[in-house]
Amino acid sequence: MIKDTFFSMSRFMKLCRKDVMENWKVNLLRFVLMYGVLAIVIVYDRDNEYAHVTLENGMNWLYPDPAWHFIYNVFAWFLLCFGCLSASLTMEKMKSKAGRLSVLMLPATSFEKFFSRWLITTVAFLIVFFIAFELADFTRVAVYSFLYPEAREVIIPIRIWDYDLLTDAYFRMMLIPFYFFVQSLFVLGSTVWPRNAFLKTFAAVTIIWILYFSAYVVVMKLMTASGYNSSYILRPFKSKEIMAPILSICFSFFAVVNWTLAYFRFKESEIIHRM
Repeated sequence: MIKDTFFSMSRFMKLCRKDVMENWKVNLLRFVLMYGVLAIVIVYDRDNEYAHVTLENGMNWLYPDPAWHFIYNVFAWFLLCFGCLSASLTMEKMKSKAGRLSVLMLPATSFEKFFSRWLITTVAFLIVFFIAFELADFTRVAVYSFLYPEAREVIIPIRIWDYDLLTDAYFRMMLIPFYFFVQSLFVLGSTVWPRNAFLKTFAAVTIIWILYFSAYVVVMKLMTASGYNSSYILRPFKSKEIMAPILSICFSFFAVVNWTLAYFRFKESEIIHRM
């Protein structure tokens, strides 16, 4: 009999340890796969850049290492893609009858089960991704330092926070909430569609975005046809000093809403499967 019907820290820690240890082989395989993909993409086709680098012309690049610009783009896109893929696995155990029984029979509350999975697929994923990314980048440094010893001075490990966009305080203000908002959509999708959650959620988000963008274009055309100057109306919102706090609050709010909906959807599914 569960005494604390909502949350118990000791029970939650045991549940987290069980989730991690029970799936350590699968998680390790996913980590190796993520590292392998990052390493292949980062190392591939950097050959031409380092082949023509010297200390004299290397200093004319935007960054100390000429490969950094490409690697920054790899970091941003793969963080978003792998983050969404990880979020879509939040309720992966619910896609089979045996998995559902295993989840339902655990002596823990619905919130503890959901929070444990959320913590692993969102917060823990970020730590694992940064480790995999750093290992992939060190692989690039090791490979090309060996192949091009004459350019070794400009083949250096990347520094993420030197990215020119990340040096902008307003961009940083929007970046983290936007990432968690997009990821929260896939957390919600995993509770709605446990099977093929990533593909179904991606399709649903794409359709919603197309409908939203189409409605936006129609509204702007109607406003212009009615004599309103849309550029004048939207002028205050083009300032990043105004838009950054607004978008940050909106992204944060809707991320929390999506996580809350995902929790109640999971709780509802537990009741349905028990009946």
